[in-house]
Amino acid sequence: MLDDRVLALLAGKNFASLATSMPNGSPHVTNVWIDYDHEHNILINTAIGRLKERNTRKNKKVAISIINTINPYETASIMGVVIENVIKGAQVHFDKLAKKYLNLEKYPILNKHEERVILKIKPEKIYYKSIPLAEYITS
Repeated sequence: MLDDRVLALLAGKNFASLATSMPNGSPHVTNVWIDYDHEHNILINTAIGRLKERNTRKNKKVAISIINTINPYETASIMGVVIENVIKGAQVHFDKLAKKYLNLEKYPILNKHEERVILKIKPEKIYYKSIPLAEYITS
């Protein structure tokens, strides 16, 4: 279960890094917009066929790192597993993320040849860390 501190990071306009495994076992990391659902699953929106989506078809284990854009000393690291690829409602969800991150009603650059998909990730391990930013500011 995600605690209130991690939920606040997920709800904020914070970017995340998603790590997946390539077929040869090497890591692949990409920056993503992030969201969560009422069951505290983490939601990553992508397009079918993108590398992160293809990688999670073969190996469902992922890692996510979230950094607070206002206080970069507040972070969460999450290890989890992709439990579902959701196509229904994925474009609406993408527009919701565009509102959150860009303050636009719809994502402005649509590719007609892509189909959106939500990677629904169940967190298995969560590590949260916060250091007050004031401790690191020097005059």
